[in-house]
Amino acid sequence: MSPSLSSPRRSVALLSSLASVGLGLSLIAAPASAAPVDPLERDTTLADTATLKTPAAPVPATDTSAMQILTGSGTADITGEPGENGMMGYGDGSQKSSGIHMRQYARAFAFQDPATGERTLIITADVLSGTNLVRQQVLAQLKKELGDKYTDANVMIVGTHTHATPGGDTDYSLYNVTTMGVHQKTLDARVNGMVDAAKQADASLAPSTLSLGTAELTDAGMNRSMAAWERNPSELKAKTPGARDPKSVTLGIDRQGDEPDIINFFGTHPTSLTSKNTLISGDNKGYAQSLYEAETGGTGAFLMSGGADQTPNLNLKPGSGPTDDEFENMRIMGSRQHDAAVKARQAAEPMGSTTVKSQILWLDMQNQTVSAEYSTTGKTERTCRAILGAPFGAGSQEDGGGGATFLHEGDGNNPFFEAITKGTQSGDAALRHCQAPKATLFESGLINGVQTVLPLQLIQVGDLWIVGAPGEVTAASSVMLREAVAQKAGIDPDQVVVAQAANAYGHYFATPWEFEQQDYEGGATLFGRFTVPALQQGYAKLADHLANGAEIDPGEAPKIRPYVKSAVGVVLYDLPGTRRYGDVLTQPAGEVKRGQRASAVFQGAHPNNDLRHNDTYLAVERKVVKADGSASWERIADDNDFTTRFEWKRHLAAQSHVTVSWDVPEDAAAGEYRLRYFGTAKNGAGQLKEISGISHSFRVG
Repeated sequence: MSPSLSSPRRSVALLSSLASVGLGLSLIAAPASAAPVDPLERDTTLADTATLKTPAAPVPATDTSAMQILTGSGTADITGEPGENGMMGYGDGSQKSSGIHMRQYARAFAFQDPATGERTLIITADVLSGTNLVRQQVLAQLKKELGDKYTDANVMIVGTHTHATPGGDTDYSLYNVTTMGVHQKTLDARVNGMVDAAKQADASLAPSTLSLGTAELTDAGMNRSMAAWERNPSELKAKTPGARDPKSVTLGIDRQGDEPDIINFFGTHPTSLTSKNTLISGDNKGYAQSLYEAETGGTGAFLMSGGADQTPNLNLKPGSGPTDDEFENMRIMGSRQHDAAVKARQAAEPMGSTTVKSQILWLDMQNQTVSAEYSTTGKTERTCRAILGAPFGAGSQEDGGGGATFLHEGDGNNPFFEAITKGTQSGDAALRHCQAPKATLFESGLINGVQTVLPLQLIQVGDLWIVGAPGEVTAASSVMLREAVAQKAGIDPDQVVVAQAANAYGHYFATPWEFEQQDYEGGATLFGRFTVPALQQGYAKLADHLANGAEIDPGEAPKIRPYVKSAVGVVLYDLPGTRRYGDVLTQPAGEVKRGQRASAVFQGAHPNNDLRHNDTYLAVERKVVKADGSASWERIADDNDFTTRFEWKRHLAAQSHVTVSWDVPEDAAAGEYRLRYFGTAKNGAGQLKEISGISHSFRVG
């Protein structure tokens, strides 16, 4: 594989030490060789687009004779760099991408009110979270290509929250330490893919019927912070039975002449895959999506609702539960979410409303005054500057693990940091009141390392109200937010759902009582114990204005800051060594049984040369013999199949060894198969050429 540019180094010792404590996300360090770039600079060349669904003519806004809501959907490949990009989620500096398990996609859903013509656009993506950098570039491109249809107020970008994803798509420093800056190829892949999916959704708007259904799902997650949950008031605990929100809520979308689409909301982490995994994947929610789409031909998005404190690892340790195989756990947990979503879809009731409304409110979360109505103390309170606590540095032991051994979850368990915090905050009673008993690990607010002006968004689609939360919401906090919206809107709380990791990442949102426990979630609640009350107040304001048709002063989104491009994973050139590109270095066994793995190793090239959107790095082919005796090879799997893996490894300085593998399904047809590799090599002049390789055939019987 190809050498990268000069090795970047961290410029601040503290950032280096923080990277080693297993932060839930990453910190920045500018590559020494990188120069600041224009924050809006990007490659606007879209990847080859998928075939658009045949659009029906939208009903004019003035035509109220056809009172069906209009909807459209689209899907596009957003897979980022499979080689040498720090992965985003666990904050483990050793977790760098080295291939693909399953591709990542953007899914867009457009809605239009038949009476008013008002639109909204929900873009879901197989990424950790929406970010301000991605959001602003998507909005700019949508305005350029579609005019004023889609705006800051009516576009929501939601991450599924997979942790098996390349990073480098934000301009906030805390999240970039494992990537050493912004990875332009990954950023462009996401922006271009989201815009592509949005254009498909807009072009396919057609009369539709919406439905809403709920099913109960109790075996796809467990509360990983029970001591914190136990601190909640009894009435709040009663609304989260089993210390979870067991509701799987499905928005059904039936468009005339098209396959059914769904958006599902369920609270569990997509962290079946551990920090040891280095293959790009959508994790359990990605598997649920692929299963639904393969079965129906429709578009299915599976989002995380009140699940910040919910782990899919049922044995309460990374990669364990219900089995000790992380990929099998991904499949099982994805299947359970899929089955519950389908059950909810089948039990769904048609919506009576065709209303489409949306508003956004940008809040400076470090400076919010919270009224007695929401503060939980009976008096006016204030939020405060962003601080990450020592329990955050300890990591979530049930999901990520790997935090510094000298840091621990729980109030009173970090005496050194607690003593320092009491001393440094002794002269600031307001800050101490806001953040106590948090032991300070990192003053992220002082260096502007995290986004502190956050977007609160509320969308009404028919009878459903969607809370776009710019962070991770615990099960109990989700109840508080939903009830605040429902009370002001005059609706049932069951009509309100939370979409986490929407538009920006503001870390965790634990209730004031959970905050006192100072487990991982409380330590990562940046703005202190009154964070969730401040959010309640903000969403209530949005709901009041939305319900009454009143305009709101949205505030101002933070401007994109100049950022540095990471030098990691930038390919100078490839070399094949003494081999030819595509040569098979290791052939598969001549016979492979069902349930076993077939694999081949090829002389390849760096995968970052071409991300191969709407294409593949590998293929599994089966020999088909026709009646006349002639034969051909039929593709039966590619790099988006759960059963395949594309694994890349650097060899010497500039060579690449690529492993293509296939886990033979139990229902695989008997016959002759082969494995293929596809790639792109770069020579010293920067010229690219397509390469490929084919293994010997093997039998499955």
